[in-house]
Amino acid sequence: MTDRSLTRRQLLAGGLGLVASAATAGGVYKALEQFGREDLIPGRATEIALEPNRWRVTEDKLSFAVLGDNGSGGQQAMAVAERLALSYREQPFGLVSLLGDICYYGHISERFDDVFVKPMKPLIDAGVEFELAVGNHDGELFWREGVPDVEATLELLGTPARYYSVARGPAELFYLDSGPLGLLGPDGEAQLEWLDAALAASTRRWRIVCSHHPMYSSGVHGPWPGLRQRLEPVLVRHHVDLVLTGHDHHYERTHPMNGITHVVSGGGCKLTPVDPRPYTAYADSVLQFLRIEIDGDRLTGRAIGVDGVAFDRFELRARERR
Repeated sequence: MTDRSLTRRQLLAGGLGLVASAATAGGVYKALEQFGREDLIPGRATEIALEPNRWRVTEDKLSFAVLGDNGSGGQQAMAVAERLALSYREQPFGLVSLLGDICYYGHISERFDDVFVKPMKPLIDAGVEFELAVGNHDGELFWREGVPDVEATLELLGTPARYYSVARGPAELFYLDSGPLGLLGPDGEAQLEWLDAALAASTRRWRIVCSHHPMYSSGVHGPWPGLRQRLEPVLVRHHVDLVLTGHDHHYERTHPMNGITHVVSGGGCKLTPVDPRPYTAYADSVLQFLRIEIDGDRLTGRAIGVDGVAFDRFELRARERR
């Protein structure tokens, strides 16, 4: 007879083993839901077929998607991934900007197929590219012991380094390593010097910075301690347009802070509460991803839930460079 008296500690400690036995352990799904672990409930990968290479990037136009904290491989992650594929079908894009934590509950080398390949297969088959801002669950959570995990993640995705920039059409995207080995760690000064020089040298109209940890967040984790003091002066000096982050498992957009709009898009597979602060323009605890469309000096962002509805929309104009 199946033991249905699962405690919260047993549920959390059981992790993938618990999910693997769910087919034979009656009541496990209900227990997962009761204890707020819907992200562990197995999900079925979408079988949507997409026409490959349908997007078009020009000097003035760019369309891309943004997804954070999506690495459970569970039911909710699959639902977000399916909606992302449907979004491509409606309006194609050639890039997904990943905001970190693409793998939970195990090593990336063992989990990669479940947490990334299966959910993203329609987009992978369509030729969409993926760029990554390293998250704490991508290895750095465990300080120096996490270095091999980070390197494995970068290798599997074809990511060139822990921090780098990519120019696409009218925009340049700057991916940072905001974790304990990065901006606030041993190579923090080197990364800041690189970013300062790279932003100064950029000739693109739009400058977008992507990192895992937020400088502004009303979620459970809140602003990453010390990051605002260290990073924000560089971004302000170079008139960055938009900062995209994850880490907190909700959606939040700020009013312009020192001229810069910040968006937390961490609803890729699980949710935590959000309590808006004075700098918050919009916030909600909802599974979602972000679509960014750039046309000349205008950028439009849409936060899209698993029902396909854009529940937040914002518009920016490119800032003047000095």
